[in-house]
Amino acid sequence: MARNREFNTEEVLDKAVELFWHKGYNGVSTQEMIDDFGISKSSMYGAFGDKKQWFIAALTRYQKRAIMEVQSSFQEYDNVKDMIQKILESTAENAMSDKNHKGCFIVNSAIELAPHDIQVATILRNHRDMLETILVEAITKGIEKKEFSKDKDPKVLSRLLCCTISGIEADSKFIEQTSYFESCIKTIMKVLD
Repeated sequence: MARNREFNTEEVLDKAVELFWHKGYNGVSTQEMIDDFGISKSSMYGAFGDKKQWFIAALTRYQKRAIMEVQSSFQEYDNVKDMIQKILESTAENAMSDKNHKGCFIVNSAIELAPHDIQVATILRNHRDMLETILVEAITKGIEKKEFSKDKDPKVLSRLLCCTISGIEADSKFIEQTSYFESCIKTIMKVLD
């Protein structure tokens, strides 16, 4: 008879997110995972499998949370343009307040693994597609409400915003001047006018 799992999978998966986010896939050993998670090797392999499977589960968990957060932001906010500015500003503020400069787990994974790992690249492409879809819907709503000019292309603007968010997350790993990000956000908001 199989033994019952002696740990909370959700809590351990959250630890995996933090560990891989902080150190990257290649910076984490299997032994470090076992030590950090506080579980046995057999329990670790029994829950999700090897290190790669744990990484995929952690990345998927992180990206689902990120998408839900953006979706709920637009559902709670009536003014699309203000919400876009708030998302950009909070992205910069969160990145700047991180003293470890760990950036964004998605951006870090794209840089470290996507060029040579089809599975990771697919997850990240799907994430970008979902984010673009949310932004296209929001920008279209903003155009209908006359927050944006009707000659704006929602798809192009959504891609610009995705690139801006990724850029903020990547640059925050080595740029510490708040004014740098403020000027970028101000310029992007002018483009949206």
